[in-house]
Amino acid sequence: MKFVFALRAAISFGVGIFITFNQSHSAATGLFALGIFGIGFALFNGVGSVIWGNGIFSLENFPLTLAALLVGTAALLVPATDPEASALVFVYLVTGWGLIAGAFEMYLARRSGFATRFGKDSLISASLSLLVGLLFLAVPLDINSAVGFFGAYLVLSAVHLGISATTPSK
Repeated sequence: MKFVFALRAAISFGVGIFITFNQSHSAATGLFALGIFGIGFALFNGVGSVIWGNGIFSLENFPLTLAALLVGTAALLVPATDPEASALVFVYLVTGWGLIAGAFEMYLARRSGFATRFGKDSLISASLSLLVGLLFLAVPLDINSAVGFFGAYLVLSAVHLGISATTPSK
């Protein structure tokens, strides 16, 4: 489980830093970053869950892995010919990812118990994902702000997952 968190932190941090230091916060940049994040997340989460997951953990992560793969693939398949349509697709995909990932991680937190270590870590991850999903759903953002907020979400998520992965069990 700690290795899966470490892998998820690595992809989130890498893509978040890419967005942070990229001067262009356009829809094409956001869709590219979302595509790399989604496919990388699915790859790292899926492989990490199978290799280092114990028993049911790898099966429980399958829906989250599938959602990340679908969002990442959809983001890379969007043609960047119309910037307004690309911006709208980016906002919809990030909203969908945030709400789906947040709801599913909330389920995992509840299932393992909010008092357990994994439950607390999943609750924080769920809160961050739901927060970004609700932000994109409720607030009309221009594309520069939307890509920036997505990058901020990735960096915050990476820091949390990195801390979760490196903290000793007991």
